[in-house]
Amino acid sequence: MANWYQRVVLPRLLNFGMGSAEFEKIRHAVLADASGVVLEIGAGPGYNLSQYKNISRLYALEPSKELIEIARARAKSLSFPIEFLNMGAESIPLPDHSIDTVVSTWTLCSVTDLKEVLKEIVRVLQPQGRFIFVDHGASPKFSVRMLQKIFTPITKHFTGNCHYDREIERFISGAGLNIQKINHPRQKFKPLIYNYEGVAVPE
Repeated sequence: MANWYQRVVLPRLLNFGMGSAEFEKIRHAVLADASGVVLEIGAGPGYNLSQYKNISRLYALEPSKELIEIARARAKSLSFPIEFLNMGAESIPLPDHSIDTVVSTWTLCSVTDLKEVLKEIVRVLQPQGRFIFVDHGASPKFSVRMLQKIFTPITKHFTGNCHYDREIERFISGAGLNIQKINHPRQKFKPLIYNYEGVAVPE
């Protein structure tokens, strides 16, 4: 039952839910800064693809075969070459310092081993490269964080391992990355969601 949900139901839910106008506005704002050779962690159903304007090549990494098939349909009219990598981000099959920009949108909350993923991001980034991230995680407000901790063990089984309570900023700062800028945009009617939107560079 769980495998069927992950393979059939969840990709369709993500394709539907991630296509909102609210998410599209955020994508448009943050992905304009992506340039050069780009690696996207957790490409999902491919909603980011049309937002890349100044890149030379894209590696789209995604562990779900079903989501890759949805993304391929959105990749047909792209003006840059794209290669889909069907695997998790804990082991990225790219050489050291080969990527100009790493992009992660709403992915760090759900990876199995966040420390290992960030270690791999640092490894593949050029010394002057940038890590552009948008995610949600632990709220600084005590009452909200307690609710996040209560709900996460239940909801993660239905949301692709999404954790409401991950300390995204702390993990990024502790992985050999310097956060140059960070914002916390709010989402309407989502009291458990605390967003992290920013850019980090290798130390």
